[in-house]
Amino acid sequence: MVDVAPFRGLFFNEKKAGKISKAISPPYDVISPKLKNNLINSSKYNIINLTLPEGKSPDKYIRAEELLTDWISKKILEFDNDKSFYIFEERFSLNGKIKKISAFIGLTKLEPYSSLKIIPHEKTSPIIKRDRLNLLSECRANFGLVFTIYNDSNQKIKKIMEAKMKSNPLMDIKPDYDSFLNFRLWKVSDSETINRVVNIMKDRKLIIADGHHRYETSLQYKKLHEKMLKNEDKKNIHYPEDFILTLYVDINQNDFLILPTHRIIKFHSYPGIEEFINKISHSFNVEEKKSKSAACIEGELSKLKSKGLKSFFIYSKEQKTYLLTFKQNHINNGIINGKTTDTNYSNLDINILQKFITEHISKWHKIKNISYSCSTDEVISEVNCKKYDIGILLNAPTAKELERICEAGYLMPEKSTYFHPKPCSGLVMYKFDL
Repeated sequence: MVDVAPFRGLFFNEKKAGKISKAISPPYDVISPKLKNNLINSSKYNIINLTLPEGKSPDKYIRAEELLTDWISKKILEFDNDKSFYIFEERFSLNGKIKKISAFIGLTKLEPYSSLKIIPHEKTSPIIKRDRLNLLSECRANFGLVFTIYNDSNQKIKKIMEAKMKSNPLMDIKPDYDSFLNFRLWKVSDSETINRVVNIMKDRKLIIADGHHRYETSLQYKKLHEKMLKNEDKKNIHYPEDFILTLYVDINQNDFLILPTHRIIKFHSYPGIEEFINKISHSFNVEEKKSKSAACIEGELSKLKSKGLKSFFIYSKEQKTYLLTFKQNHINNGIINGKTTDTNYSNLDINILQKFITEHISKWHKIKNISYSCSTDEVISEVNCKKYDIGILLNAPTAKELERICEAGYLMPEKSTYFHPKPCSGLVMYKFDL
């Protein structure tokens, strides 16, 4: 059902660009202004110069294309000689333990969501897509990966990857921006293995974990390209614009993680935590907690989720902590925004948060700013320094919950999940001109 293809990867040439560890970056959408400045200073060849070019539209996109062309002409970036898949391993540290995920990188033939081959899981912003389309139109390249998940329960792909990973990697890199990460890459270019991977993936569905904006932008760009073609040019021909650079991650890995995306809220006129709690207490059992540590909050949320309870913590700038547990007699009957839905979808923590806390309280107190974080410590810190009035902490959906919801055809609100760890940008790229 899914069409994947090998490609000639575009790589940094370490002899010209210097250390690749200084040239790669996190995905553009998780880069703070401070980190962006650090990346720019780390190397004049850092990929951030292409993914987040400086300046105003349209000049910044034109400059990005000129820079890309210059780097290729000077062999700072070089193409692989072979069409290949690339096996990718990312090691990371979590709570003092070393973990890893394995995946492979290739091209996915773009399909509309209606085909049910590639499935989104959350909503997108038109402003971000406009920016990405401008960059794609000028550069005709994918610098980062669309992060997808699929089910390899029979381990067919896993066995292929494990056999290849016994050899020395093509790359073994610790990025300068995070010393707790390690990226390794292997090349798969023999036709027999490539054909096996292509055929196995035809029976799979892909869920977009990260990169919805890039995927939808590429669909839009593909349609623009098709309009420019003559009718005879459209028949049975695949163009570079028909594909997108993709990371394929098996959902069954032990270290595959979905982190929650907590909310940090600033009101135009903050009423005080007591009034806030009073407004929503009809739907929740409320308990004030003495402990304010991230470890206690995360531990209790996890314990409550294991019992099937829908629970949230609210931390306020008065440095008060409240545990909210959705009342059992209020468990949603499958109605979201007046429409009947699958109860598995409507009873997700993120949807209960959206309907019974965020939307409910904003009727009385206008929200000035809302920010997101997967770090409990960061939420507490941001509220403590008075930048925000409250933080709302929640559990993440499980991988199986996400898979079930997506295959049922539902979209979660924006910023519903945070997949960890993030793959990097610039390790391997896809340029349309070949």
